Amino acid sequence: MEATYYGDDHISVQTIREGRIIYVAVDLISHRCTCLAWQMSGIPCPHACVAIKLVHRSVYDYVDDSYKLSTQEKIYANSMRPIATHDCPQPDTPTVSHMLTQTFLHPPITKRPLGRPRIDRIESQFQNKKVYYCGRCKEPEHTTKTCKNPNPS
Repeated sequence: MEATYYGDDHISVQTIREGRIIYVAVDLISHRCTCLAWQMSGIPCPHACVAIKLVHRSVYDYVDDSYKLSTQEKIYANSMRPIATHDCPQPDTPTVSHMLTQTFLHPPITKRPLGRPRIDRIESQFQNKKVYYCGRCKEPEHTTKTCKNPNPS
């Protein structure tokens, strides 16, 4: 991307996309770009970043205030309450003796079941089952081997 300064913080950014040259206008005063990504998200788009870099300023100054830490602290000041940590270990004193006496969580002990693993998968109750028809009496849900009708008609 190449940027050209036109004064009053109006900058034109030239982009080459798919073999075509595209010109995008960036206005740093009103925080606007013709690609509309900056206005939609509140975070400077790549065109705006090139323009900000051209005038030797910080990109962080052009990020919307709702993303900044001070605003987030104001939003969550009343809903977040600190928790008392009187029994927690102190992270500033990790020694070998502390490491040996602490209880660490280990993965659960699992035992493999006896016997061979199941080869056939367990079919779902919602799965459509194939319907078998008898070759002798032509009725469903059984085969010739299990047919109980001695005289098919």
